[in-house]
Amino acid sequence: MVDRPTVLIAGGNGNVGGGAAMELARCGAQIVLLGRKSNALDARADRIRAELTGQGHEDPVIQTLEADLSDQVSVRRVAAEALDRFPAIDGLILSVVYLGQHGPTIQADGHEQTFATNVIGPFLLTQLLIERLARSEAMVLHVVAPFYEPIDWDDLESIGDYDGEKPYHRSKTMNRIMAAELARRYEGRISSVAFDPGFIIDKHDPTLKDRWPSGFTGLYWRALTALIAKPPRVVGEPMADLMLTTADHQALNGALVKLGKRVTKLDEAMTDEAAGRRLWNELVRMTEPAPQATAVTAG
Repeated sequence: MVDRPTVLIAGGNGNVGGGAAMELARCGAQIVLLGRKSNALDARADRIRAELTGQGHEDPVIQTLEADLSDQVSVRRVAAEALDRFPAIDGLILSVVYLGQHGPTIQADGHEQTFATNVIGPFLLTQLLIERLARSEAMVLHVVAPFYEPIDWDDLESIGDYDGEKPYHRSKTMNRIMAAELARRYEGRISSVAFDPGFIIDKHDPTLKDRWPSGFTGLYWRALTALIAKPPRVVGEPMADLMLTTADHQALNGALVKLGKRVTKLDEAMTDEAAGRRLWNELVRMTEPAPQATAVTAG
C-alpha cells in the first residue's frame, strides 16, 4: 500500500476540524483526531468511516488521541504519544476553539481558560512537534477568524478585561500573529498558513444541541446558523487541497487564506513583527518546564 500522509487535527471533533477530517480521509490521508473526550472522538471517527465506506471509498485510516489543549501536561503527553506512534507527520491543523461566556476562568496552573486553550495549547503542541513536522516540510494550518482585537500587553490573558467575546476575539487575533511568526522563524522548513474558514456549522451533528452558548449569545448563534452557516464540506475541501495537492508549500508560507483563496490585502496582525516576537517570547516563558521537572528529567 502506498504510504498515506499523516495529518494531525487538534479540534478534530469540531465543525471546521471535522470537515477537514472528512475530506482528508476521503483523499486518502491518515488522519489523527485530537480532542478532550475520547468517546466523542470515537463517534466522529465512526461517522467518517461509515460515510466514506458507504460511498465506496477504501477503508479510511482514522486514529484518535485524547488531549486537553488547555492543560500543558496533557499537551506534552499527547505530543510524546504522537511522536512515538507516527514516524512522519505531514500536516498539523490547529482548529481548537474555546469561547467562555462567563469568566475569567482561572485554571489550577494560573492561566485563563480561553487563552490557555486557544493560544498556549496550540503554540506548545506545535513546538513539541516542530522537528518531526520539519522533516516532512509539513504545513501547519492555523484556523483563524476575520476580526482584529488589539492585545493588552499588561493583561495578556484578559483576566482583568473579561468582557463578552473580547477575550475570544483577542485569542483569535493572536492565532494570526503566531501563524505569521512561525512562518518567519521556520521559513524553508515548514509552511505556516492562517486559514479563515468563515462561519461553518455541522447542522447534522447530534451533539450540536448540547454545545450552543446560553442566553442572547446562543440565540445569536442559532440565527446565524439558520441564515449564513455553511456545511463542513465547504471548508474541508480547500483545507485538504492545501495540505495534499499544493505543489509548493513554501509559496504559501506566511499567507492568509480564506477558504481556497489567498488574501492579498496585508493583514494588520500578521504584519506586526514586533508583536509576533513579543508574543512568541511570552509564550515560550509560559510553557517552559518548571525547574523541578527539569531537574527530575535530567537526573
